[in-house]
Amino acid sequence: MATRSSQDSEGGNLHPSQPLHNVQNNRVSFLDASVQNEQEIVSTSASNTNSHNSWQMPSAIDLDSSGLRCSSRAEVLKRRDKVYSHTTQINQGSSLHSASKRCFKTALVLFSSICSVGYGLPSMAHSLQVEVPVTSPTSSSVFSKAVESYHRVNSLYDGTINCFSTLAQASVASNETFTYKQAMREKDYIEFVKAMVKEVDDHELRDHWTMILRRNMPVDAKTIIAIWSFKRKRFPDGTLNKHKARLCAHGGMQTWGNNYWETYAPVVNWASVRLILAIAKIHGLSSKSIDFVLAFPQADLEIPVYMELPIGFDAPDNADRKFYVLKLNKSLYGLKQAGYNWFAKLSNGLQDRGFVQSNIDPCIFFGHKCIVLTYVDDCILIGDTHARLDALVTSLHDGDENFKLQDEGSIDKYLGVEIAQVDGTSFQLTQPFLIERITQLLGIDQGRTNERLTPVGKPLLNRDLDGVPRKYEWEYRAAIGMLTYLTGSVRPDIAMAVHQCARFSTLPMRSHELAVMRIGHYLLSTRDKGMMYKPDSSKGLEVYVDADFAGGWDPGDPGNAENVYSRTGFVIRYASCPIFWQSKLQTEIALSTAEAEYIALSQALRETIPLANLMKEINVIFPLYLPQPKFVIKVREDNQSCIAMANNPKFSPRTKHIAIKYHHFRKHVITQSNPEGFISIDYCSTDDQIADIFTKPVRDDIFFRLRNLLLNW
Repeated sequence: MATRSSQDSEGGNLHPSQPLHNVQNNRVSFLDASVQNEQEIVSTSASNTNSHNSWQMPSAIDLDSSGLRCSSRAEVLKRRDKVYSHTTQINQGSSLHSASKRCFKTALVLFSSICSVGYGLPSMAHSLQVEVPVTSPTSSSVFSKAVESYHRVNSLYDGTINCFSTLAQASVASNETFTYKQAMREKDYIEFVKAMVKEVDDHELRDHWTMILRRNMPVDAKTIIAIWSFKRKRFPDGTLNKHKARLCAHGGMQTWGNNYWETYAPVVNWASVRLILAIAKIHGLSSKSIDFVLAFPQADLEIPVYMELPIGFDAPDNADRKFYVLKLNKSLYGLKQAGYNWFAKLSNGLQDRGFVQSNIDPCIFFGHKCIVLTYVDDCILIGDTHARLDALVTSLHDGDENFKLQDEGSIDKYLGVEIAQVDGTSFQLTQPFLIERITQLLGIDQGRTNERLTPVGKPLLNRDLDGVPRKYEWEYRAAIGMLTYLTGSVRPDIAMAVHQCARFSTLPMRSHELAVMRIGHYLLSTRDKGMMYKPDSSKGLEVYVDADFAGGWDPGDPGNAENVYSRTGFVIRYASCPIFWQSKLQTEIALSTAEAEYIALSQALRETIPLANLMKEINVIFPLYLPQPKFVIKVREDNQSCIAMANNPKFSPRTKHIAIKYHHFRKHVITQSNPEGFISIDYCSTDDQIADIFTKPVRDDIFFRLRNLLLNW
């Protein structure tokens, strides 16, 4: 595709030979025009308000509160709204009429929706610093609506969040990801321009599209626009790897049933990754990491899709770009079906080479003395010899599928996690760069360290509606998003602390801010720590499970049902290595300690049973330690009443109210009447209960002892 230096309507085309100052001047003039257009839209909306006052509809009736009796609860909600408006610094301006407020808000929402394509996703509602009236803390972007929907589904009845989406950080955290206009403002934008040229050259070299005249398109065909995405890619230690430019198609303009159908593509579970790494160390297996270059476009496109020419490049021979379109031959990034098509091609290629897909985790494939674990375009290969792995890589590269891949050698990093081999029997998983980003966001990266600090203290957090507003302006959800990812990858010791802070992401107060900063200070003093794996082949699959019954109950507010949720905490270990863990509030109010422990036991086994079935599949390839004569899951529980309930198949008057969904595992428990079961539930003293660290703030000495049992440091 040829390039030229003349400007187009979307900011000017770039050419490597164009003088840098000219490129910069073009960029600045385009940005000034964008700001001017925004001001014109806003001013037009405000100036036309008075002419429409006579046509205004009556005020909408609030169906949630209309006709209800006033109560102290309503006063609490009013105070919360006042506090929210204060913490987000939103000034409602007493001089504006109500009608002009509504028109101004409508214009702003419409404008932000239009600009979300070019400027990227706006930040969450609580970070907005605009002087406009806001009736709810939600954002108008599609991404923000999706995140809010996820949190709404996973929220408790009191409005707090019980399961936080780590994707929430993508729209607010500084992840060095840029849109076209943002990248052109950066000091190193020339490197991004070079990356753009390389990206287009790679696509054209592989015939990923064909340039055709617009008049040759089918009559009923519609085009979609091209979008640039830029990122400074870094290694896990934070050093710069390269400047990356990714050309994507605007999949949001596609129509289901017209130019796409299936879209689902699985990604591997972190528990599977950790399990495979532990097994490789126990058996002394060879390992290798491969990366597929431009993975999605390697898959064929089953139906024609037409795309406009990307910004920065023009048609050949200086022709007018509006007369040309790109007919996509491959599944370009951004298409709805791109992930599905790529995974189908990769899985078919592996199955043609004799691999069998796992029934438990579809991203794991088993071959002869070899296991392949896939995460989009990153793959981990585990085998008995290096020669077997090299033969597989050669087969993929030279096969009929024409896979383009890069052999990255032994595994020293995966999905942002550093994998450091300590010695012949142990290795460590860490994420120092992510911890550095968290402390920088909180503004404490240069602070003092305290080796004896724990990540959480007493009392437990509550919504603190009458508390002090936040002091600092760093993005609360961005911090929670990064902390949640860190917790799920290499730092289970902060799971309980992070989860209780994540609950209040909708309306954080000063108390919640201090709790997050305490976690940050704790990470600052342990930035080089992670999970130290010292696999013990004599240990099988173990589950430590615990519950904190109504841990948030407050004697000063005994009638508040929001304070009596019990917390589930558990960790699943294989060969003494943590594989999966969770700290989460239960969704029902338990009536006793035994009931809370039983619900926690059920939730833990819901994750453990599929993992046990995966281990049985792996055992066919590489023999694992399985207690003979059959595979047994050993569950450690510190409540005798809970153990009795699990071992007794009958219901008593005090247990029959427990939901049926929590009894799913009972048919697998080993009892006198069911000797063929594979779940053994044994008593564990509170002092040895590792899961205690996931349920409540424990004493400092207990925390450090349990952390050592969990992480080996």
